[in-house]
Amino acid sequence: MADSSFWIAGELADWPSKRRMASILRDAGLKINVGQYAIRVENCSHFVFDEYGGDLGDPQIEADAASLEEMLREGKLFSDALANAGIRHRLEIYNGRQHELVGYLHHNWPLGG
Repeated sequence: MADSSFWIAGELADWPSKRRMASILRDAGLKINVGQYAIRVENCSHFVFDEYGGDLGDPQIEADAASLEEMLREGKLFSDALANAGIRHRLEIYNGRQHELVGYLHHNWPLGG
């Protein structure tokens, strides 16, 4: 990840199964690629759910973009998909250079809550 990029740190109250997450993303109109341990969102520059499957624990969100506008747009696509499926979540968007919070997307998860 480039030092000047923007990135997401996210949390879901309850992660759906990999199959269910794939269905949620497809239902939202996102083009995805499902691998053995990851789901990659093809509509976005770099949005991946790693370590998804088996006994690896909760998946990790890996997402970054060159601009805040791009990261907000891509994060909103994912946040809207989760919200439409009724999944409680939060996505914090950080500036890669200063590591400061510059955006927040959520569904039923207020900032600081």
